[in-house]
Amino acid sequence: MSHITDIQWCDSTMNPIMGCGGCELFPSPGKVLASIDEAVKQTGATIHSSKIFKKLVAEVFEHSENAHPGHKKTVNTTNIWHLRKRFGDRLEKDHGKEAAAAAEEAIRKNITCYAAIQHLNKGANILEREGLLPGRDKPREVKPGYAPIFESVTRFAGRSAKIARLKDLLGQSNPKTPWKDRLPRMIFVSDMGDALSAKGDFPFLKSDLMPEIHSDAGKRHLWLWLTKRPERMREFAEEIGGFPENVCAMTTLTGPDAESLKRLADLKKVRASMRGLSIEPLWDRIPPSKLNLKGIDWVIVGGESGSGLEFTRPFALEWAEELRAHCAKHGVAFFLKQLGRNPSKNGEVFRLQDPHGGEWEEWDEPLRIREFPKAFHDYRKDEMIVSDKLRPITKPNPKKAKELPLTSEERSEFKRLDKIVRKGVEAFVESGKALIEIQQRKLWRAGNHATWEAYCRQVAGLSKSYAHRIINATQVVMDLTTELPIGNSVVPLSESQVRPLLRLADSSQRGQAWNTAVEKAEGSQPTAAEVSEVVFEILHPEGGTPHASPANRRERRVEVFARLRDVVKRKSWNEVELLLEELEGLL
Repeated sequence: MSHITDIQWCDSTMNPIMGCGGCELFPSPGKVLASIDEAVKQTGATIHSSKIFKKLVAEVFEHSENAHPGHKKTVNTTNIWHLRKRFGDRLEKDHGKEAAAAAEEAIRKNITCYAAIQHLNKGANILEREGLLPGRDKPREVKPGYAPIFESVTRFAGRSAKIARLKDLLGQSNPKTPWKDRLPRMIFVSDMGDALSAKGDFPFLKSDLMPEIHSDAGKRHLWLWLTKRPERMREFAEEIGGFPENVCAMTTLTGPDAESLKRLADLKKVRASMRGLSIEPLWDRIPPSKLNLKGIDWVIVGGESGSGLEFTRPFALEWAEELRAHCAKHGVAFFLKQLGRNPSKNGEVFRLQDPHGGEWEEWDEPLRIREFPKAFHDYRKDEMIVSDKLRPITKPNPKKAKELPLTSEERSEFKRLDKIVRKGVEAFVESGKALIEIQQRKLWRAGNHATWEAYCRQVAGLSKSYAHRIINATQVVMDLTTELPIGNSVVPLSESQVRPLLRLADSSQRGQAWNTAVEKAEGSQPTAAEVSEVVFEILHPEGGTPHASPANRRERRVEVFARLRDVVKRKSWNEVELLLEELEGLL
């Protein structure tokens, strides 16, 4: 439950039930496993991923006596996610890196639900049966208010009453969110699951949620109830005699597939005065001829934010523009929520500062369409008293620069120059990937260069050690994409940001450190110094100051020497060279 939310089309969120029975964003284990097998098959290997995961689950339970109510000795989608690293290690050992990478990509592309991934990060983790998770120095408790695992649909009594008692927002405005001007408070029901996952929950919803919606407090607000099971919503609405006028019945579409279009047909049968479609994430073009909007009041559209650039489906602005025109033709309110992580125009992918693409100040003017149904504006309009009190929004980021009055020419020029800068900054990982290929396959010989070092010096103007820094930093960035919780979509953009992470022993610790640095930077890019501070805190839990004294430098020399001995044993020569440089700087 959240009184204030970043979701642009509502003010608050509430989940009387957490968890979900699954959908295309969080598919069944059978679908995920089939996708893994097919992806690996494309690399030339044949596996039965279900058998491998069964062994991995059995091993965890066999070697541990720890228990948690959320742990399941079965191959469910949650366990596939948490065991993906072990699965990849086993696959790499038996079939090579290409097969392991294909399996990882299949898992990441299948499990994309934001609510599910929040549960995966904050709910029960099967690996905790063995003790501490990698990179942690104390047990992690399941965060209160979450279902133990996403598949375990869990009721939370009393939340509906708390959210209903929130202050009335009718008549309030905020220049930061002009699209919401003067509307009643809009409460998104079920942003972290699907309250209609099981028909057995109908009695709970009737006794816990519906009385609050009907109450004097609840009638002040609009309740936007989203489900991927509109046929069950229809049954529920019939049992209660139809939804009251302050409920908008909604369902999700992700493309032109038969399942999505059936949801549209089922939603139209729900007894409600308002109906809406959340076409987010939109994975493919929906031809207007397939989207019959009769009986629909509202269409929300958005691109996929995903869990990493390489795993996120593109979102063509042409799809949004086509749907906007279709809605305008049929008198349906259109709301463009976000452009996602990989928006494209005329086939060319571009980047935005907001990783979700939800900051409409970054959009071209014609795309800035965020409309609500007429019924939303008509509800309680006779009670309207315009207030000079600001409508509450998410707390501003103190690090965000203050807005300055700029001309359209200045904004246009900034966009052009900013695009050049971002392209150059982000190129470091692409350069690193290329260097990895050239070094590992000795492709430098094709350019008649005598040695790898000669190639670095003559072509790129790099010392061999700096080239190795870029390579190591690139590998860390690639590893981080498997460690980022999703919600955190910020990845390093420079080698200097990554360099402190190399002081940590493994990828899970590096992922932990990076996520902490991003949190301290309030979701923005942390500086190299900020990352270094977090790394120091992990390495020195007893406290201290990173650059305090000669004695501290001696301690760091001892620490670097210990790590040097470890990487020599592993024959990781790139890291050896970096550690020698670090040791030299401490002498």
